[in-house]
Amino acid sequence: MSEVKIEIAKVEDAEDIAKIAYQVAQLHDEALPEYFKPVPKEEQLRSIQDMLKDEKIVVFKAIYDGKICGFLFLEMIHRVSQGLRFSTYGCVLNLGVDEKYRGRGIGAALLMSAEKYVQDKEGEALDLSVFVFNKKAIKLYERLGYKLIDVSMRKILK
Repeated sequence: MSEVKIEIAKVEDAEDIAKIAYQVAQLHDEALPEYFKPVPKEEQLRSIQDMLKDEKIVVFKAIYDGKICGFLFLEMIHRVSQGLRFSTYGCVLNLGVDEKYRGRGIGAALLMSAEKYVQDKEGEALDLSVFVFNKKAIKLYERLGYKLIDVSMRKILK
């Protein structure tokens, strides 16, 4: 049985990550067509390449059976605010696991690696957003100790 390895991704990993990100995007496109418009694969790849080059974003890759099978984009946030408890925290921008590898603990491993990274950077919390249709992801996040803290709503006017 293989074990998942989590590493920091490099620009050379963009194509493999983009394929998985495209799967995630399709999931969202199908669940919320009134909210998302399909993004061409080439545009998805360019976006991933840009994120991998962005110094403010850390991209983790999951490797299982020698293949990249998941990713997590993390941004560290540093704020000085009187009203917020946390001034330094991480924000998960996107997380995806190849559909062929789901259910093997890869998403959990990515999140735990991100949590450790945030703690190592003196971060006090890790935030993420999830769409309500994504019940499996919500279940994973709750199992890992994430709590619901706000609700976003939208009304489409045209």
